[in-house]
Amino acid sequence: MKLPKNRESGQALVMALILLGLGSLLVVPMLSQGFTSLKYHHLIECKTVNSYSADAGVEYALCKLYNNPGGYVDTSLDESFTLNNRTVNVTAEYQGGGIYKITSTASGGGCGSTTITAYVNLSAGAFTFVIAAKDYMSLELVTVDSLPDPNEGNIHSNGNIALGGNVLVKGDASAVGTITGGTVTGMVTAGAPEVAFPGDYSELYKTMAREVGTYIGDVTLTGGTLENPIIFPSATYPYAYIQGNLTISPNSFVRLTSTVYVTGTIAMKPGSLLDGEENILAEQSITIEGGAVRSNRIPVVTSTGTSSSAIYCSGSGANVVMNAVLYAPNGGVVITGKAELYGAVGGKTVDINNATITYAKELQGRQDLPGGELATISYSFD
Repeated sequence: MKLPKNRESGQALVMALILLGLGSLLVVPMLSQGFTSLKYHHLIECKTVNSYSADAGVEYALCKLYNNPGGYVDTSLDESFTLNNRTVNVTAEYQGGGIYKITSTASGGGCGSTTITAYVNLSAGAFTFVIAAKDYMSLELVTVDSLPDPNEGNIHSNGNIALGGNVLVKGDASAVGTITGGTVTGMVTAGAPEVAFPGDYSELYKTMAREVGTYIGDVTLTGGTLENPIIFPSATYPYAYIQGNLTISPNSFVRLTSTVYVTGTIAMKPGSLLDGEENILAEQSITIEGGAVRSNRIPVVTSTGTSSSAIYCSGSGANVVMNAVLYAPNGGVVITGKAELYGAVGGKTVDINNATITYAKELQGRQDLPGGELATISYSFD
């Protein structure tokens, strides 16, 4: 009777040994798979952190370029910093034509490195406001409106706004300081937050203009019609950087085809017209006396001069139609004399008397106006 019991005990031992053997065979692969999965997820997490860090480097470069685009034309941006326990190396190199190449490499964490290469173009969204001033704004006998949607002719000053007699603002008015007088159809907000104005793009514009060609001396453009304008620059005028003054003669029509930089003054005589979705900049004053027809190609006209009338527009008693974005970051914009501006205005100070200012529908969606963003042309990971 004892023999069967010994047999049962032996069978239990055999079963235990079999299960132990099977367990060892299963545990090793399971542990191996677990370690493999852990390594995989660690690698993915590491690569993700690298990607985020490299992308942050691109955003850092965009911020530096936006605040001082002309500062990195001759000397490339080249900086390093630590983020998320990663070393991030960032460069931004000017490629010509207003284009920068940004390279951001993030390394560390035991998973190699991630590099993002982006090509960006200096561009900017349209002015948020029809009229904007850094210091103060004074309007007298002025109507402000917008197209294609009326009653969105918004104005803003980082200082005070003085609205004199017969002023109608068909939109909102906001100021960091006070707002007095006039009629505003929208909201009136005193004590508003300060609005950031764009940086100085002049060095970049100078470089872009020099890439086309240089002319030493004064330039006068005469002739052209609405149907057959003077193309500038062109084969006839193979330059965009003028070391001198630029004059557009009476009743002449000029179409810009690239950024133009003038070290002296710009004078537009009565009946003349300048168009083209380009930038034209003068280091000194800009005087506009003319413009008799409206075009849907609206240029950005900038003076970096510091006078109270860095940009001066006068109708001289006659109706004057101008199409432009007028910008004087260091000085003043003065518009007077039954002038009609179709575009937008920005300046350190703005003084408008006897004029109609209409925000141009063609500016909406434009990518090349002061105070916006750097547009990304391409973006790739490596």
